Amino acid sequence: MPFKQITIIGTGLIGGSFGLAVKAAGYAGRIVGCDRQAVLDRARSMRAIDLGTEDAVEAVQGSDLIVLATPVGSIIDFVERIGPVASPGALITDVGSTKKEILDRAKSVFGGQTPVRFLAGHPMAGKEHGGLENADAKLFVNAVWLLIPQAGQDLESGRVREYRDLLEQIGARVVMMDAERHDRLCAWISHLPQMISTALAATLVDEFTDADLLAIGGRALREMTRISSSPYSMWRDIAYTNAGNIADALHQLEQRLAHVRENLRSPQLRDEFVKANSFRLQKKDAAHTVLVVPGWQNSAPEHWQSQWENQNPIFLRVQQADWNTPQRSAWLHRITEDVKRAPGPIVFAAHSLGCMAIAHWAAAEPELTSKIKGALLVAPADVDRKESPRELADFAPVPRELLPFPTIVVSSNNDPYLSVDRAREISRAWGSRFVSIGAAGHVNGDSGLGDWPEGKRLLRLLIEGE
Repeated sequence: MPFKQITIIGTGLIGGSFGLAVKAAGYAGRIVGCDRQAVLDRARSMRAIDLGTEDAVEAVQGSDLIVLATPVGSIIDFVERIGPVASPGALITDVGSTKKEILDRAKSVFGGQTPVRFLAGHPMAGKEHGGLENADAKLFVNAVWLLIPQAGQDLESGRVREYRDLLEQIGARVVMMDAERHDRLCAWISHLPQMISTALAATLVDEFTDADLLAIGGRALREMTRISSSPYSMWRDIAYTNAGNIADALHQLEQRLAHVRENLRSPQLRDEFVKANSFRLQKKDAAHTVLVVPGWQNSAPEHWQSQWENQNPIFLRVQQADWNTPQRSAWLHRITEDVKRAPGPIVFAAHSLGCMAIAHWAAAEPELTSKIKGALLVAPADVDRKESPRELADFAPVPRELLPFPTIVVSSNNDPYLSVDRAREISRAWGSRFVSIGAAGHVNGDSGLGDWPEGKRLLRLLIEGE
């Protein structure tokens, strides 16, 4: 790993987990923490950091990566405090839940150098309870880590590229998004649910003073008020820096609630339930089916896909009518038929051209993707290569859309059909976690992997939703 020293300012749940994760990924450099002394002492004992200091200016000395893992308001202050004293070659990044005001402050500090000095980020990971005591080296495995590039920012070289590679090495799925869209989406998917839970819990406190509420409160009440215990100190800065988007979301919800209130005895209430029933978040239940999706010319008996299929009855192969002259429409149709028939949730285990088929299928059948829990995409066929066999031409170009379910792209560093850099590029376009397994050729039957235990481990992460 290129970074020789990393500074983490704020060694709580996210900062502590980041330190544990990079060490678990093999980072051999030094990690410096900055926090209160009691927190630093515990972080050292947990091996999340190597040494610590309460002085932020001292903490960044000699570091080439600086991670700001504090509340949003503090991140804005730290950008101004440490920006001028950090090494000019260091990359500063953050994990804040809002982005526009952080980026505005970075631009005011770094000016024209902002694209090489600062990269905004936000890991979509966490736990019900914060604090270093809940830090976990696996917190970011298969989690989306949003990066917010600026105009003119080179994402493929220098410290920015090294940081992206580091995030992939700790298991995160790196996804790019602009600041405006980030703040609006987070207002709906994170900030609004918190405000709803807080308002409901506060109303219950006002309305009920006896113990009956707690005695008979069921799962619905527990789930709706679970996050109401989040402290104001965590949400104050988020509300302040994203007030416009949160207010807009609350306003739209208020209108919806008024509509529901006015139609409690009307058939329109049924319409609201029908519409709401169509919205489903990915379930965390273990997958019931693994659909094996081979590539061009199918997978031979010695291929890991064939061995997995023979070992476990939940593995079902997507059988194509023509393996030698594949036609995209026919292949996608067969995937659709098998997805409809198979018990869900489903995880795909795809290889080579099968990976391209899955990417095309996800774009063509969006209404079925809610049944998919994840996909292991091994050695994707680079159908855009000039040397690509003409039989694969119907699958070109490589789809560039984000895949709507968790995915892991696996690459070999001596694959004759896909370079590691190209694999990373495809992985990032799909929003996938990227894993390089060293020299393993095209990761097929000729690679001598047997039943590929490492691949089984990666598949298990997707099956169990970890």
